Amino acid sequence: MQGYVHFIDKLNQVVKYIVSAMFIVLAVLVVLQVVTRFIIDYPLSWSEEISRYLMIYIVFLGSALAMRNKEHIAIDFLMEVVSAKKKKVLNTVILWISLIFAAILLYFGAALTLTVVGQATPTLQFSMSWAYAAIPLGALLLLLNTIAVLMEDSKSKTIERGGAQ
Repeated sequence: MQGYVHFIDKLNQVVKYIVSAMFIVLAVLVVLQVVTRFIIDYPLSWSEEISRYLMIYIVFLGSALAMRNKEHIAIDFLMEVVSAKKKKVLNTVILWISLIFAAILLYFGAALTLTVVGQATPTLQFSMSWAYAAIPLGALLLLLNTIAVLMEDSKSKTIERGGAQ
């Protein structure tokens, strides 16, 4: 169990660097697009398309990182009104729902990615499957990170009950 969590944390470090690099490229492309559109008056159409796809990848990969760090947005009204014991149960239920959602997203995202293999992007003319691949890739990472969070939560519950350490 500890080996899996350690592997996921190392994988997340790599994903974090990739997402950071994508974000830097996105920022540069957006500035370049603004400069070429409004100052030079010759817009680069390809920069807008790449920026759109980078944003999609950043969202899907970043969502998996947010799950691992328990940083997803949440409505915590129920958490505030239930007892401490029920909070842990509610949190586990939420994680299981997230796990099921990630599995469904992975399945249908992969199917959608395979469906659009023959379509080309408007400007750059590469396969749309590269853009849609962000869905199953992000869903897979989300699934793996949700499992890691569930494992850590179950381990902390075992320790609280006086079990194995």
